[in-house]
Amino acid sequence: MNKKKFSPRKYIKEKGRIIPIYKCLIADRYDDMGLSLCLVIRKQPGGKFMFASFVVDRHCLGVKDASTNCNFEEEQIEEITEKLSMNGRIKKVSRAYFHNLIYAAIDFAEENGFKPHPDFKLAEYVLDPELINDGIDEIEVGINGKPFFINGPYDDVDKIIATLNTNVGEGNYDYTIGGG
Repeated sequence: MNKKKFSPRKYIKEKGRIIPIYKCLIADRYDDMGLSLCLVIRKQPGGKFMFASFVVDRHCLGVKDASTNCNFEEEQIEEITEKLSMNGRIKKVSRAYFHNLIYAAIDFAEENGFKPHPDFKLAEYVLDPELINDGIDEIEVGINGKPFFINGPYDDVDKIIATLNTNVGEGNYDYTIGGG
């Protein structure tokens, strides 16, 4: 008997947008820095869960990090949600707002020369771009319409500044470079 091994990647690609969204959560501990930690959870048949999480920089870089997985038990999802709550009060938001936030940040970042984190390619299968609506125009990106880069511990500052210089020009963005 030739039994195929279950592939989470294949399952996410095939079923990620079909399985119903269970909830969309955002933690904005770093709201002043334009960072949102976002988690979309879908409930699989049989009671297990699929999720995608995103670190979203609305001021400059778009999706800085992403991850996704499936076949998680409720307790595992609660652990992920608890970790998310360490980054600020968790807000349950509408599916449309959640998608508008992520895609507005991506659009703004791409205008400035930045692509989403490579893991977004798989995590995007848990999103539903059809949920984007006119509310995307209400999402504040940048500061006063300009990119505002605040470096994080894993950012390649020189490369990011060079990309901003090439795509928007010196003086057309703001930045703060800190420790870490």
